[in-house]
Amino acid sequence: MAGKELLGTYTPKMTLAGDFPVVTDSDTMKAGESAEEFQVLCKTADGMTAVTADTVEEIYGIAAADSDEDGNVVIYLTGEFFADTLIYPDTVTAADLKAALRKLNIFMK
Repeated sequence: MAGKELLGTYTPKMTLAGDFPVVTDSDTMKAGESAEEFQVLCKTADGMTAVTADTVEEIYGIAAADSDEDGNVVIYLTGEFFADTLIYPDTVTAADLKAALRKLNIFMK
């Protein structure tokens, strides 16, 4: 067909799991660290960092996008998310996160 070309494909990410209000904020990652989209993050005095088994109770939110080259990251502070789309270490279970995130009005489904 004249005038039409395939520019690529789009695969939507089914991460948001409901219509609970979504609130975002921004912060800076700890020096030398970066965040991936949908990674569960904690806030420390040195900046944002990925959740670990030792920091589950200090969860701050979920990265809304990859952090930029300067370490800036947008963070979901509330919302409903499919558990299988979140990024967290193998040493942490979804059940561990569910209780901690619930306190922040972030719900895992």
